[in-house]
Amino acid sequence: MRSQSYDFAFTQAAIGMALISLDGTILNANQALYDLLGYKKPDIISSPPLPFMEDDMIIHIIQAGQSLPLGLSSPSYTRIEQEYVHPSGNKVSLHIHVSMVLDNNQVPIYYLAQFDNITKIKHAEEQLQVAKNALHDNEHFLQQMLEGLSLTVLITVDGIINYVNPAGLQLVYAESMDEVLGKSTDQFVDPSSHRILLERREQYDKNKELGSVRYLIRCLNGHKKYVEGFSLQITFKGQDAVIGIFKDITKQEAEKERTMQSEKLSTAGQLAAGIAHEIRNPLTAINGFMKLLRSSKDKSDQYISIIESELKRIEFIVNELLVLSKPQKNHTSTPLNLMSLIDQVITLMYGQASLKNIEIVTQYPDKPFILIMGVENQLKQVFINLLKNALEAMNHGGMIQVYLQVIDKEVQIRVQDQGYGMTKDQMDALGKPFYTTKDTGTGLGFMITQNIIHNHGGAITVDSILEQGTTFTVSLPMIMIADKENF
Repeated sequence: MRSQSYDFAFTQAAIGMALISLDGTILNANQALYDLLGYKKPDIISSPPLPFMEDDMIIHIIQAGQSLPLGLSSPSYTRIEQEYVHPSGNKVSLHIHVSMVLDNNQVPIYYLAQFDNITKIKHAEEQLQVAKNALHDNEHFLQQMLEGLSLTVLITVDGIINYVNPAGLQLVYAESMDEVLGKSTDQFVDPSSHRILLERREQYDKNKELGSVRYLIRCLNGHKKYVEGFSLQITFKGQDAVIGIFKDITKQEAEKERTMQSEKLSTAGQLAAGIAHEIRNPLTAINGFMKLLRSSKDKSDQYISIIESELKRIEFIVNELLVLSKPQKNHTSTPLNLMSLIDQVITLMYGQASLKNIEIVTQYPDKPFILIMGVENQLKQVFINLLKNALEAMNHGGMIQVYLQVIDKEVQIRVQDQGYGMTKDQMDALGKPFYTTKDTGTGLGFMITQNIIHNHGGAITVDSILEQGTTFTVSLPMIMIADKENF
């Protein structure tokens, strides 16, 4: 993703963000952070840094950042909790997520701090603990307290909903308690999160522990929302029960989705030049043969055949671009011929490779049909990303080799370039958000690629030698391999 895409994600984010130098100077802060801290954002050039610079909060952030070790086993971030006094006089509880941004030589440049307001959850947790201690004596007090909370609260017994507060009814668009009471939580948790729900139940049955969780839920009107919260074991009306408090985080998840979409749009933009070049070639051929048709009658059938072939080529390129740009609603896997899919991607990238004097060479097994299960445009996005990275790593022409190899019930796809390569530290850092070896990248492209491959039951590895090139190897489960298309 280009730097302006990252700048947009930074400035428009719903959570507060700040870039802080290694010596504690605030380099930049977004509008959401000023709103959270209760100050109007001034002219950064002429105004002093944020007011909390005078507090000890910045010291704790720097100490947290300095505690991050470097290396393969290093965590990419740490999180601290701080109390902040708002200009209104109210105390604000903050989770501060601190990560270290490094240059290509693994040297720290600055810290990225992300601020999340957990005051409501913290207050609710404190109130809930107080209520839990007094629950046996005063269940009525608990219900009164829960009724006034702005966060969603539900109480379940064996997975059946026994109580929901007004905020919870509003969350799922229920008009009355009758629409919710007596129903299983399975009916509100989306099927994609049922596995998480089952694991929590098994954990609760085993050791009576629950903790925090994140779900995708289905509302009564069909809308889907993301929620995050925690659960505790309590006694409710004389029965063992579980009480959960949840916060709607749908907007935050949408922010992440927009960031990922920006990466896809960046890829599409880089493809545009190559695709235009690819379409221009057949158009030039068509124009030439049309002129020949006017002057020759003997070979008109041959010329018309070539023109039709070039028109079909243009149609194919345009259709493929539409497939990549079209969002998939259900992400349903279907049987796919892997070699055909990769050939289609190479056709799309051919124009961009030609502009850089790079040849893409393939080496396939003897049997031409390798069948896998997958989501077509997601896998195309994977191989476009890998070929695009290979092209960007080669500034002086050369060759990119694409190998397919079948091993037992698995197919391996290797994309090997002749670029500038990577160090071991750079390879170890691949996949971390916002880490990249490019001047204008964010690292999200490889993170997206990695997630898609893992969701298809596969794996991706990287080998690289400085000044010689890099090889990415993708492994995917195979259904079958055949001499002819019989599926």
